[in-house]
Amino acid sequence: MKRGLFILAHGSQAKEADMILAELMEKLQKKMDKNFDELGWGSLQISKPSVDEGLEALAATGVTEIVIVPMFIFKGNHVKYDIPEVLEGIKGKYPNISFTMGKHIGADDRIVDILQSRAVEALEVKF
Repeated sequence: MKRGLFILAHGSQAKEADMILAELMEKLQKKMDKNFDELGWGSLQISKPSVDEGLEALAATGVTEIVIVPMFIFKGNHVKYDIPEVLEGIKGKYPNISFTMGKHIGADDRIVDILQSRAVEALEVKF
């Protein structure tokens, strides 16, 4: 079985957001462990690749299972409604691939660590 990891981002009109996502995926690619053979990503809105384009590219690698992790902090309407709706359509397009949806980021302690670190860094900035 060949397993793919798919990171589902929100998307943005800001080009910086696309660059940050690409950088994060590059870093994730280097950290991938033996649980995943391939990495793909896409955005729910605006940015490229779209969720459809990203999943199509990942499917083309021959994966038989895709784990989708939404890169969303909150369980808002996108996570509750929009993403499951998109995934229902995707399942029909790739009947030979099994899909699993991971949990959104949520109130993860690692986010707290980043917030604390950014606050301390801000103390060093003078306007």
